[in-house]
Amino acid sequence: MNRGPGILRILTLTLVLALCRMTSPLYSQEKTGGVPSLLEAPTPYFHTYNLTSLFPVSAALVRADTAMGRVMTLQNCLDAALSGNPDHLKSHENLRTVTGQILLAWGNYMPTLRASYGLSQSNRTSSYLDPSGVLRTSGGISKSTYANLNAGLTLFDAASHYFDMKNARFLKKQRLSQLSSSELNLVDQVRRAYINALRQEQLLIAAKEQAESRKDQLKLAQARFSVGSVTKLDVLQAQVDLNDQQLVIIQYENALKNAKMDLNRLMGGDLNRDYGLVDEFKIQDLSLDVDGLVTEAVKSHPDVKSMEYQIRQLEGELWMGRLAYLPTVGTSLSYSRNEDGLEFFPNRDKGRGLGFSLSWNIWDAFGRFSRNRQTEVSLNNLNYDFTSLKLDIERDIRENYIDLLRLQQRHQALNESRDLRRQSLELEQERYRLGAASILDLRQAQVDYSQAEVNYINSIYDFHTGLSTLTKNVGRELF
Repeated sequence: MNRGPGILRILTLTLVLALCRMTSPLYSQEKTGGVPSLLEAPTPYFHTYNLTSLFPVSAALVRADTAMGRVMTLQNCLDAALSGNPDHLKSHENLRTVTGQILLAWGNYMPTLRASYGLSQSNRTSSYLDPSGVLRTSGGISKSTYANLNAGLTLFDAASHYFDMKNARFLKKQRLSQLSSSELNLVDQVRRAYINALRQEQLLIAAKEQAESRKDQLKLAQARFSVGSVTKLDVLQAQVDLNDQQLVIIQYENALKNAKMDLNRLMGGDLNRDYGLVDEFKIQDLSLDVDGLVTEAVKSHPDVKSMEYQIRQLEGELWMGRLAYLPTVGTSLSYSRNEDGLEFFPNRDKGRGLGFSLSWNIWDAFGRFSRNRQTEVSLNNLNYDFTSLKLDIERDIRENYIDLLRLQQRHQALNESRDLRRQSLELEQERYRLGAASILDLRQAQVDYSQAEVNYINSIYDFHTGLSTLTKNVGRELF
């Protein structure tokens, strides 16, 4: 029986179904382990990178690690830090106190109520002889009760109630700005820690590749020594180079562990937690309107807004001090009921009252003047600090941008240098294999290429560290 066409149709159908599954959204979700991409994730106001990987990670390895929960993208680390960092959670707690301040400010417009109630009872009896000589007893149970209810309302308190309400609202906005500033700082710290961990990981990979090259060098030296082309010194030098490279690998492994520990500390989790990293960074062309960024930052940066609300609160306190020369007007309403006397013959007393009060502190020996002068000086100093803060933000943004342009040009030069060093190393390896170069020439080429590779890797993450600093100074995402 000829089963060839049937088997061929089955294989064709299987291939078509596989292709359809690979192009379906469900397959895309399975491929990433159900973790949304940075582009699909909710975009906060801080900068979120979504760049093509410069050092691609094996897709099979990423799928396996993701399925086992051992891969953390930058966005995953940011989400974990924003929800678990103890220092950032303190900013959330500080925001909760504002509710009490606002309710207290509203309470100034409501009357105060006080109620009191008291009860006392005594049994008083006395015995005496009347004129006829008969022993008699007099007295009884004596009760005393009272109940009072008082309500008071300040009608005018030199406008302090009005400014208390305004300052409570400004305090809330100030705390929100401080929360945003705390988030910016935390995001910058997490991004730097993530970048540093990636840097150490790539340096470790490069060191391991160099170790493999040293092994090949040792094998080649041994082969040439076996045929008498070189002396034993070449073999010993190759062995020393391999041992030195193993020490470099150990150094980078320790640096990677420390970098992940710092990242775990920022996330508020287990310091010994281990996971894979995804490199999502590359050098990109910068086309930013620096003047526009400066104008935006000095108006809407969280630190700027926070200090601006502090200034408004001090302005309110200064107005309260100036209006403290005015009188205070209040009203009160009271109700009372008292009972006193014997149980069978009580004396009842009821009272109701409505009153108005006027209080005017006419002279306080310059106390109000001194307080107002101190508040005014504090307000002026805060305005000077506000101007300095905006100048510092503008300077930092312009310096960051200039430094980023330099780092971008430096990366391009290091990339070209790395390619040239690689070509030189390949030529020296071929020349040494043919006997046209010494072991010293080969070792120098290896050292030059290793340093060029390290410089190239560092240039990538130096650029993104500077970009993170610029993002923090601007106060929002840039791309």
